[in-house]
Amino acid sequence: MSHPLAYANQCLYHADILISAWQHSAQNSEVLDTQVALAFAPPVQSKLLDSYGWLLLAACRIRQTPEVVPHSVAQLPALPTGLVHPAEVEACAQLESDGWIAELQAPIEQSAVRRSHSLAVEQGVSWEQFLHWAERLKTLAQQIADGIDES
Repeated sequence: MSHPLAYANQCLYHADILISAWQHSAQNSEVLDTQVALAFAPPVQSKLLDSYGWLLLAACRIRQTPEVVPHSVAQLPALPTGLVHPAEVEACAQLESDGWIAELQAPIEQSAVRRSHSLAVEQGVSWEQFLHWAERLKTLAQQIADGIDES
């Protein structure tokens, strides 16, 4: 396993721990769900974005540890002359513009209230959404690992 892939998996593991704690806290807390979500969402998002960045580095076969883990394709270090990004990275670039990765990268709103049939309904981030993104990142990690194994 490449170093970046190992770091990506470690970040996913830490995100899973945080999501489990978030779920437990949300189900067993007397604190408002929004406050619990706002306490957990930023660190979970950070771990998932770090995992994503390590996956991008792994897909590009970049083994040198960067000072800052990229959170997007645009933040990747330049490839040597004549090399192009692998197909997985190009697919990720597309998902960053209009897919689930764009949703994961979006800033977390401190409060989100929407109107629904004349009632104010609180709608913010949820542990379920982050769990879904974590599962998608695990699938992406497997695809990248398979690509590395085949090369």
